[in-house]
Amino acid sequence: MISISGKEWKEYKIPKRLIDKYSSDFEISENLSKFYLSRNFNKEDILIKEASNNNLNIFSKNKDFLSASEMIVDIIKNKQKTLIFGDYDVDGISSITILSSFFKYLNHPFKYVIPDRFIDGYGPNIRLLEQNLEKEINNIIFLDCGSNSHDVISHLKTKKIKTIIVDHHIINNLDIPKSDILINPVKNNQKNNDNNVCAATLTFFLIDIINKKLGSKFELNDYLIYCLISTICDVMPLKGFNRKMLAIGFRNLIVKNKGLKKLIRNNLKKKITYQDIGFNIGPLINSSGRIAKANDVVELFLTQNDDKIDKILNKMNTHNVTRKKIEEENLDLIDFQKYYSKNVIVIYNKKFHEGVIGILAAKLSKIFNKPCFIMTESHDLLKCSIRSANNVKINKTINKLIANKLIISGGGHDEAGGFSAKKECLSAIEEFLNNEYRTLKTRSYSYFDSFAIFPKKNSSIVSDLKSLEPFGKENPEPIFYFKNIKSIKSKIINKRHVQNILKNKSGRSIKSISFDCVNSELGKYLLNFKKEFDLIGSIVENNWNNKKNLELRVIDIIQKT
Repeated sequence: MISISGKEWKEYKIPKRLIDKYSSDFEISENLSKFYLSRNFNKEDILIKEASNNNLNIFSKNKDFLSASEMIVDIIKNKQKTLIFGDYDVDGISSITILSSFFKYLNHPFKYVIPDRFIDGYGPNIRLLEQNLEKEINNIIFLDCGSNSHDVISHLKTKKIKTIIVDHHIINNLDIPKSDILINPVKNNQKNNDNNVCAATLTFFLIDIINKKLGSKFELNDYLIYCLISTICDVMPLKGFNRKMLAIGFRNLIVKNKGLKKLIRNNLKKKITYQDIGFNIGPLINSSGRIAKANDVVELFLTQNDDKIDKILNKMNTHNVTRKKIEEENLDLIDFQKYYSKNVIVIYNKKFHEGVIGILAAKLSKIFNKPCFIMTESHDLLKCSIRSANNVKINKTINKLIANKLIISGGGHDEAGGFSAKKECLSAIEEFLNNEYRTLKTRSYSYFDSFAIFPKKNSSIVSDLKSLEPFGKENPEPIFYFKNIKSIKSKIINKRHVQNILKNKSGRSIKSISFDCVNSELGKYLLNFKKEFDLIGSIVENNWNNKKNLELRVIDIIQKT
């Protein structure tokens, strides 16, 4: 089945005997059994509601964690002023917030530094560190960065400054920086479903060990919310340990931080959900680092001053509005028709705003189901943000670019990353990427979970979807195939999205939405096509003004022959 987007869709097949066994063993529906099996969920993943928070710290006996905790305990006992250096995204901000709050509670001297995306770029650099190194500072803790900062760490070593790195990014070519201690799950190929966690989670459990060693009464569980936000927004795999932590965290969720509580209350008129974090809270926190500086967000989470909180929130909301406007303007610069036949999406435009190229890459990789490289200019350099698709490991490509001396620096995860390069290397980079992905099929397989009919509010499929949450990496929203559909009404929403009223053969109707599709083949079809078609999409519960309604999120269309 070939779609209008050029994708070939297949049903994800699971042997009936396995489905029946899961249904019997766990007393669940066939659909839910199929979802669990297709995602390789184990017993703990399935029985997540029964998860216990006993012995939640899986790093309590890890050598790197124990060494780091001993070093930090010594730093604290000797009142040695500490420099905290973190990233400007949600995970970096959360990590800094957790550690800074702990130090504040202990009355330990510290300062934190967050690089400016536009001036400093990602990660540590010598110039910025030298600006912030005071005479009494002889130790630095790097959070959510540093795993590839070999030159920086070597420079600090010459100055006899001790360094601890708490990070989760892939180490390029497995060349480990010579820091005093490196906490990173990918070190020595340690990463698996139980320790593939974000930097905020690593920071949280490191402090848990230190807290116990000091006999401190710091209420660390009050900061678990930052791990939840970072896990979702940094696209960590939502199975195994992360799924367990999210279940426990949301079960006992009480937001005590004044700034975060007001941020949530101002933007949500209901109880916070998994979806709210990914679609509302996370982007709002990220917007400051994308448009201006991320320091304001950390200050929001550290201050107790109500006036300061209000001022920062107003500033963040302004940044978020600006971010949305820039994002729309940048999307309008892209001619979608050019890229349907390409194996890989490589787009350079000096008019792209550096702060949103990651968002553009994420959206385009979903639309085209192909790896996406979005580049712009910044301070006489090329800056690129990358998002993967079809299980293509981005970091392997980044390592090859480094090995071929086409880029100055780069890194990230398997699914997302970025790099900096000289402008004169643009053509060579484009040629390399097109050659690198030449064997990828222009039409790649995509899978739906099962066939379905339009759901009702009380249908079993709705409760099945609730049991499967939270959705994200390695646990995507189930995708359904709906047959014999007609569009009876369509309109454009916010210049980018298409909303439809859809009707099936039995006469039942349902509202649908397709995001960021106006300029795509899908959008044109939904706006103009009146004949019967088959639809690929997900079922979502839309909570608006305290009213819950089911709707479809349209992903693709299969034309009827």
